[in-house]
Amino acid sequence: MFNLRISLFCILSACFINCSASSGATIPAIIDSLTMHQCVNADINFSVTMPQLNDDVVYNISISQTPASGNPALLPYDYLIYWELTGRENPVKGFSAYFNGHHYRFANERLQEYHTQWDSIPFMSINGSGGVQRQAQFANLLPAAIGNELRRMMSDNRYTLTIHTDTVISGIPRTVVNSVMNIHGSVAMEGEYILSSETFMPVCMILENNPGALSEQTVTVKYSQVSTSAQCDPITEQTLMDKYPEVFEKFRESNFRIENLPGTRLPGFALPTSTGERYSRHSSDKFRTPTIIALMDATTGFSSELVKDVRSAISSLPYSADVIWAFVNNDIDSIEAIVPSILPGEHLLTSARSLVRDCGAASLPVLIFVNTDGSVADVLLGYNNDVSEIVIQKMALIQP
Repeated sequence: MFNLRISLFCILSACFINCSASSGATIPAIIDSLTMHQCVNADINFSVTMPQLNDDVVYNISISQTPASGNPALLPYDYLIYWELTGRENPVKGFSAYFNGHHYRFANERLQEYHTQWDSIPFMSINGSGGVQRQAQFANLLPAAIGNELRRMMSDNRYTLTIHTDTVISGIPRTVVNSVMNIHGSVAMEGEYILSSETFMPVCMILENNPGALSEQTVTVKYSQVSTSAQCDPITEQTLMDKYPEVFEKFRESNFRIENLPGTRLPGFALPTSTGERYSRHSSDKFRTPTIIALMDATTGFSSELVKDVRSAISSLPYSADVIWAFVNNDIDSIEAIVPSILPGEHLLTSARSLVRDCGAASLPVLIFVNTDGSVADVLLGYNNDVSEIVIQKMALIQP
């Protein structure tokens, strides 16, 4: 009966299913193939069916899995998962990503960040939880995660696994693995994994929770456009910012990136000036003199005080230094109310939210101290009464 359900859920056209237990693939071999941690990309249709719902809950998902770029003990692969809940007037979208000890989650207009450099505890497996990097929504659909789940089932005596090789579905050879979980003599969960007989990559999965009960839930997962390769582009924070710039501009709450900016090059940018011109620089460009980049919001408090204190500090330096006032706002009147005139060595820029995003600032104001070679020497987050003295101290450490 369960195999018949596969044909109804996973195959749209009529099909012929022939299951036999001939020699060939084994479950350990399938697990080894799934957990090779090669580069995998796929699109997924994920649906949940429950008796109490008139319509299925359906997600469209895309996944990318790459070999680990960091400590494999945390997770032996990196991933990027994008999902979209269908059937809503206003689309509901989100993503999850993990790489090299960094985990990002975006959903419900909230961007969460976890970094082992800041706090390693969320990444630890406590009571078998596996850490935040393994608990992300839809992370269990990654091929490597499926392999790990099958391995776990093999070591759990509550599960019975069977394999059907030489299965043919719509004329295509498939390998099918069935799982049954029994608790106190009752079936608590059934699963069926249809895999490519050539690569053992997933084609379709049916997961039945509490079959036959009022709380029965059927999860159907269909994979398409599955591709594997030995090499692939790494997943990085820059990858995420390029794919989801609006998310990082509007919803970033963590200052992790900007606090780790010292020692790296200032990101390139091209922004309008208050006079309607364009100020542009590449990341490889140098500055003529040590420079302060002031990332500011004209609508927040202490902006005028910050300008006054920075100018006071600059005037006290034994060398000339430049200042770039970069406001996220585009209202010239509100900006010029804070910086009514531009002094020699200053630039006044507007619409700088993209620069704020690329620098990783979650809150403003921020002062970035830049060497003449274009590398970041230091940063100062927020405003306090000692800004002028702090600016003098930090600029004194920069060689003009």
